Amino acid sequence: MEKDLTTESFELLLSKFSPNKTEAGLAYTRLREALVRFFQLKGDSMPDKAADTTLDRVAVKLSESTEIEDITKYSFGVARFIFLERLRQVKKENLSVKSYYQETGFQPAEEQDDALFFLKECLGGLQREENLLIVNYFADLPYEKLIERRRKLAEEFEISLNQLRVKVFRLRRQLKNCVSRKLKK
Repeated sequence: MEKDLTTESFELLLSKFSPNKTEAGLAYTRLREALVRFFQLKGDSMPDKAADTTLDRVAVKLSESTEIEDITKYSFGVARFIFLERLRQVKKENLSVKSYYQETGFQPAEEQDDALFFLKECLGGLQREENLLIVNYFADLPYEKLIERRRKLAEEFEISLNQLRVKVFRLRRQLKNCVSRKLKK
């Protein structure tokens, strides 16, 4: 059974950032924002909740006298496991829906109505270079390797990391608009 977050465990987590409460609060907020971005990039539907769950688990682990050298690195390791747990939960839910359809004889909408089908179609409409950029940018890798891969992508395109982020943001928006148009038809 998983332990719940307590005031003491949360205080212990803050103290790992800094003995100064203001600095600790700022560091905590920065880490939480980074975790939210991590879950957003992974496509989690509730990135704020996932980030909070991650930090709660780290705090509980600290209260169990677990020694953590690098709180940020450890937190991203926990975040990866939480993301995988959430994926398993979604898969389980999808299987139960599929089972319901099979048991009741209900026929779900055709594949053309499926957003994933349209996403694949829209990805196919991108230039090869853009398609590879999106796939490599959002690869399922440990955090450090993902950051390194993104740096290499920026070097390959001979642009800064921020310019790469802007380029990917625009491609995501283009894909989102493409899928939305197809879903409305």
